[in-house]
Amino acid sequence: MPPSVPDKTSAVAADAGGAVGDPDLSEIGHYVATAHPPGSVFFSFKCNFLSSNSVDVVVSKSNRLEIRQFQKSAEDAAASFVGGAVNNSNADVGSGGNDDSFPLMLTLPVNGRILSIAPIRFPAADRDCLFFTTEKGGYALISYDELLANAASANAIANTTTGEHYPVRTHATGSFKNYADHVMAGGRICECGPLMAVDPLFRCVALHVYDGYVTVLPINRGYEPRRARRTPWRRNATAPGVPATAGAGGAAAASNLAGGSGKPNAKPTKPRGLSAGPFGDAFHLRIEERTVLSMSFLDTSSRQRSPFVPQLALLHQDARGFQHVISHGINLSKKSLVLNGKLPQANNPRRKSKSAGESGAGKKPVASVMPPTGEQLKVSRVDGGSGCLIAVPPPSTDDASMGRSMGMSTGDDSAGKPMSSVKALGGVVILGQRQITYHSTAEGITRLRPTGGALLLSHCRIVEDRQNFFHNAQQSEDEQNAIVRYLIGDDRGRIHLLSLMRKDGMVTTLHFDTLGTSATSSSLTYLGRGMVFVGSQWGNSQLIKILDNPVPVGTVSGGLLGSEGMKSGPLGDTTYVEIVEEYANLGPIVDFDLRPCNDEQTSAKSEGGKCSQSLVVTCSGVGKDGTVRLVRNGVGMREHAAVEMEGIKGMWSLRRRFKDTDDAFLVQGFVRETRVLGVQSVKDVKMEDEEEGVAEKSEMEEEEEGGALAEVTIPGFNSSKSALFAGNLLVEKHDLLLQVVEDDVRLVDSATLELITHWSPFATSDEDSDDDEPMGFITVASANEAGQIVVALRGGALVYLLVEGGESSPAIRRVKRVTLDREISCVDLNPFSLFSDDVNAMDVDGDESSQGTGKSQLVAVGLWDDFSVRLLNLGDDPASVLDQVLHINLGRWGGNGSTSQHTASDVDERLGESGQHMMARSLCLVTMESQSTNSNSIINRSMSVSTGNSVDMLLVGLGDGKLISFVVKKPEPPSGNWSIHSRKEVSLGTQGVHLIPFRHGSSISSGSCVLATGDRPTVVYLTGGNASNSNPKLNYSTITLTVEDIDDDEGEGSGHHASHRNISVNVASPFCSSLLFSSSATTTSTGQHVGSSLCVADENCLRLGVIDHIQKLHVTSFSLGMTPRRICHHEAGRVYCVGCIGGVDAGMEANQNNCVRFFDDSTFEELNCINLEPFEMILSIESVSLSVNEPPTQSSKSNSNDATTPIEYRPYIVMGTAYAYPDEDEPSQGRVIVVECSSGATGNLKSDTEDQMLRRVMQVADLPLMGGIYSIAPFYGGSILVTCGSKTIFCQLFASVVTPGELLLNYIGSGHHGHLISLFVKSMVSSDKSLSKRQEKKQLAIVGDLMRSIALIQYYPKHQVIEELARDFNSNFCTAIAMLTNSVYLGSEGYNNLFVLQYNPNATTEQARIRLDTVGHYHLGEMVNKLMGGSLVMPSTNPRGVVGAATNGKGTPDKTSYNGDNKVGIALGSQTLYGTVDGSVGSILGLDGRTFAFLSSLQRAMDAIVRPVGDLSRGHYRAWEQDQKRHASCGFVDGDWIETFLDLNRPTMERVVREMNLDTRWRIRDEGKGLADKDDAGMDGTDARASSPSSTLTVEEVLGAVEEMSMSH
Repeated sequence: MPPSVPDKTSAVAADAGGAVGDPDLSEIGHYVATAHPPGSVFFSFKCNFLSSNSVDVVVSKSNRLEIRQFQKSAEDAAASFVGGAVNNSNADVGSGGNDDSFPLMLTLPVNGRILSIAPIRFPAADRDCLFFTTEKGGYALISYDELLANAASANAIANTTTGEHYPVRTHATGSFKNYADHVMAGGRICECGPLMAVDPLFRCVALHVYDGYVTVLPINRGYEPRRARRTPWRRNATAPGVPATAGAGGAAAASNLAGGSGKPNAKPTKPRGLSAGPFGDAFHLRIEERTVLSMSFLDTSSRQRSPFVPQLALLHQDARGFQHVISHGINLSKKSLVLNGKLPQANNPRRKSKSAGESGAGKKPVASVMPPTGEQLKVSRVDGGSGCLIAVPPPSTDDASMGRSMGMSTGDDSAGKPMSSVKALGGVVILGQRQITYHSTAEGITRLRPTGGALLLSHCRIVEDRQNFFHNAQQSEDEQNAIVRYLIGDDRGRIHLLSLMRKDGMVTTLHFDTLGTSATSSSLTYLGRGMVFVGSQWGNSQLIKILDNPVPVGTVSGGLLGSEGMKSGPLGDTTYVEIVEEYANLGPIVDFDLRPCNDEQTSAKSEGGKCSQSLVVTCSGVGKDGTVRLVRNGVGMREHAAVEMEGIKGMWSLRRRFKDTDDAFLVQGFVRETRVLGVQSVKDVKMEDEEEGVAEKSEMEEEEEGGALAEVTIPGFNSSKSALFAGNLLVEKHDLLLQVVEDDVRLVDSATLELITHWSPFATSDEDSDDDEPMGFITVASANEAGQIVVALRGGALVYLLVEGGESSPAIRRVKRVTLDREISCVDLNPFSLFSDDVNAMDVDGDESSQGTGKSQLVAVGLWDDFSVRLLNLGDDPASVLDQVLHINLGRWGGNGSTSQHTASDVDERLGESGQHMMARSLCLVTMESQSTNSNSIINRSMSVSTGNSVDMLLVGLGDGKLISFVVKKPEPPSGNWSIHSRKEVSLGTQGVHLIPFRHGSSISSGSCVLATGDRPTVVYLTGGNASNSNPKLNYSTITLTVEDIDDDEGEGSGHHASHRNISVNVASPFCSSLLFSSSATTTSTGQHVGSSLCVADENCLRLGVIDHIQKLHVTSFSLGMTPRRICHHEAGRVYCVGCIGGVDAGMEANQNNCVRFFDDSTFEELNCINLEPFEMILSIESVSLSVNEPPTQSSKSNSNDATTPIEYRPYIVMGTAYAYPDEDEPSQGRVIVVECSSGATGNLKSDTEDQMLRRVMQVADLPLMGGIYSIAPFYGGSILVTCGSKTIFCQLFASVVTPGELLLNYIGSGHHGHLISLFVKSMVSSDKSLSKRQEKKQLAIVGDLMRSIALIQYYPKHQVIEELARDFNSNFCTAIAMLTNSVYLGSEGYNNLFVLQYNPNATTEQARIRLDTVGHYHLGEMVNKLMGGSLVMPSTNPRGVVGAATNGKGTPDKTSYNGDNKVGIALGSQTLYGTVDGSVGSILGLDGRTFAFLSSLQRAMDAIVRPVGDLSRGHYRAWEQDQKRHASCGFVDGDWIETFLDLNRPTMERVVREMNLDTRWRIRDEGKGLADKDDAGMDGTDARASSPSSTLTVEEVLGAVEEMSMSH
């Protein structure tokens, strides 16, 4: 029976009376989202999935399918039907992920953990389908759908068939588990499975899921996938375990499902197969072999037909531990198993029935002939370490000759016996731990080849690429028959070549050669032409190349595989293996810790309990692939130079010539001053300094790059006035520079830098002046490269100027002036791109130069004290110039840009006193061009501008840190009006936002981006997602600065300390220079410069740097060469402390080389290493602040409530170890080791002996205990809690009385017993702060047990005892725990589930008080190894984490605010990060009642509308399953599914929102403490706002809320 789930709201209301500010009210539900997807590769294979002539590689990663395409040449890449851009979300760490020949084309999320997958090719199809099974017994058959991949077709299908989102078609889906459970009556899940094998002729699929059974799924070879009927997605909810639909094509989707009467004990209906579907009736076959290790169908010599029934070979192990190989036949017509040793049986021509595998008109009957008894595969007692079976193909033979040689007969056996099966069925290769065995009973031979004791993990056959690599007829006979080659990967990362040498069709010799070292492979796929994809579960996956000749280690251009962590390769100093590319994999994440992004001594949690932004530091990999990974959010900016410069108000970059690619000048506007920095070579700067004899100069030099920025003078510029704008102009043939100051607009010749002409608002000789209104000073200005200039004057006047040229010198003409009703705050005149798409393109007039400059049709204007933006016309008609074409109200209550919405008084009333902070501070009209797709995107396409994947947008930066964006749509007949849609609003901080467009060109798929300044500088960029999405997906990545701090406090001995920090940016400008930056950072392979470098300035400093690839997460790797087990970051010592396992070396069994290594947290230079004792291994490690206490005296023990008196608090690293003796099941001995690590004065310790002494690592105390120290947690009063075996112990640090200066670690009291094995202990005390409230009212902690879930304990200082207050009485095998609040706890268990527990101390009965209630269940699908409070993003600046809505300081939306009418208020609670074995990093966010209700409603609506991949039910996947316990998920929201809403096409979005409006549960009146607002309740107690007609949701509101959630993790 599932555990009872009490009502969460009533339980919370009972705690503390539901007071305002109760943290438990923010934990009503929880939002689970993936920040970094899993990277561990389990399966990979080559097939034709996307098209008939593409070489596609399917990569299976946990619950994701990735389709990569091998591009053999540049021509193939250009001709690719999908595109050539690379998905950078995988954080490729090799040789740049953008120009590779192995791009990621398609990513498919699957509702299930994929356990087996294989391609299936139907005879009538020219491409492959994918068949896969999941952990919960589901299966699906899918194929690529070109219609859904096309934007127009996808929209058309979406209008007729609801929910089509992913570009795949489902042909069959179902679940065989329920039916199998009934048939097998308590069958046990196989230990080595599930295993799957597909017949080479695609006649059937064999699955081994339960011990003693093989499930066979016949394949209908007459099925045509292209003609499959498209069926709608069923809207009705389904019970857990039952898919929502039978899938397209009428497949056996519901086969093997429990059904019929619907009664609990009803017998499942028999599977029903349809001849029109891809599969027939599934059936189960009883086998005698119990422990099956591997299975495979024997290969045949022909790809068309075979004289024998499918022959299934099994590698199994008997009760005595011996391993054997045997084959059985599968008779599809009789649905029976033909056991090994049975006599051959011939076809019966009088039998009219046909099996499902050969249904269809004109098909020949299925062969039912077994090989002769003496030639049926059988071999006993193979190598004891064998674990894999490979079917070897026999020599190829054409079908006609094969039929004659086999002597196929329709009579009895005496009339025509089959001939020898030597050429019909091949043998098998058995991969053992000590040897490789080839056996063929038909040939009567067995060949052995020793391997040296390595464990062979993966293999693939080497078959050179052909148009269709399933047909061997195109391969030469010599190549096919003489040598059969396989690539073998072992557990040491070595790549071997296994060659089977044949003579006269018989295998005579086995050759086993080592080629080199790669990542430890879990799968190998040969792509052709020597290229191999190496998929790994234990390190980075790689694309490698097999060289023809060996090369020295370390000299390969792409980098040598195996050169790190190994003194030499398997071939000595040479290798045949070259790295081409690497793909990041964080798995397995054994442990991780958080490091604050800034360098201040702050904790991972602030005083208010809100998590600050952190870096995640992980222990990843196994063995030689062991690494420490740094995972950070945002776009990194590598600082190249910095100089103190205060008071910069504006900054612009100028090129010396318009056609130049490099910038030459950096113009800076100060108060009453303009300065110019120019790019010069270092030699020129030094010569000038020597001539002038000046030692101090205001410049930034880059000695290695050969360039410097030095102050220069542009004679034509006015340096005594503050610059308001500067830029390059190209008017006809005139190359000009422009400067705008408060009283002048100046044009300068770019060649001579002299002034040509100017325009002043105070000039009286203006011929075009048509009014007598006084002119004022210029306040803001904007211009574009085509010569259009707009300036705003005091008093609300807007003047439009135009630079005109010709044969004579250029001149400035005033076109028109208008006066607005308010002062102008900002203007923008940036033209939209000439190549924008059909929907959002702009008609641009004017002369087109070679550079493609164009005039703008619009100018955007923002006003003071007016929460709106005006779009004014700049078209060809002089009468309509500066006429208003669109009035956009920026509030959520505003519409989509109508010209009459709210009066100025209405706006003022809504804004209130804080209105001045809500005004538009910056505007940006820009054509956003798609970057490489992110991890949430579906399909990766070519992102060049010419494809039309660009969108015209208006971005508005507000004074309070918010950024609002709109999509701008050009006039369309017959209305001819401009319009906007897709409003989005995000909060980027608290300071005013200024917008700077730039092109990020570090990849081929470069595009326009926008930098938003403020206290959280952010890059705004566009990703394509689904090409049919009319609402483009904007992404926001915070810029983190990689700086090098110089510690001047210590004098000359100080060094450099590099770190990642978050800084505020007031002004910024793109700045490109090949002299200042290396070519690799800022130029393409063709030498063309790209604008990925920026100049940014804050209040005091000007910085110059280069930004990284634009992606959400960045991963940095540091190799260890050994397996990391535990890690912590020690801020006080500025070190990473990593506990490692060295492994067992031959002859050194007593010492496993286990150690604890210390690395500098900036340079990752190893500072020290502590070698552990023989058999001792690290189990836990923690950075804590401990109080050094005076020894307790007799009087203090009797008179004081607190037995100890603290002397001081010091930071330490505390480690827990265990002695793992071979003869002990559980360790009986362990130690708690206290280490002190001083920070020193420098990061370069090995260069100076004195510095090394200052940066020392020293053990100060240890405490031997009887058991392994599994976990350590900081506790109140500068103490720690330690779990030792089944105990939980309270420990403190004391000063020694005997030896002054010596410290002793002692445990206080007898501890707490009552657990099997106490694996984890957690408290609310931060790990790096001394929250030393020694008289804390309740000193609580939770303990996670091996089998007995979580218990809540309390320490009583007065009595020095630990008592248990409550426990969870369910049996959960804990793998990680976290304490969210004092009464809400989060845990993960061994069945890949998450659960939330709640403590109710105010319950009325003692039985309820001692029980932890389960209030949340969720199936994550991956095993979690650690849970830790923290966040990868900057925390929200609003109270209690409320995002997307203004607040009144009480954590609830403020109805008097300007956006108080917003129906979606997102409020967050705790933030917890998790790391999994598969390498994913995710976030779990606490939700209040209203947020949880809204997201739950959206989740239900998407379940009903959006069709998942394979039609596999999301509810079934996320349902809790533990042994025989199965029930639906509750208390959690699937964040990955919610954020898929951002990628939906517009029709599907509208259907989802319509479904939410039908479901009134999206808005609740109860937040967990009773009625939220009595004013909102009607007479009947319902929510008046939810029931009113105006409370319906819109697509824009849901989009805004989901984007806010996506930015919060």
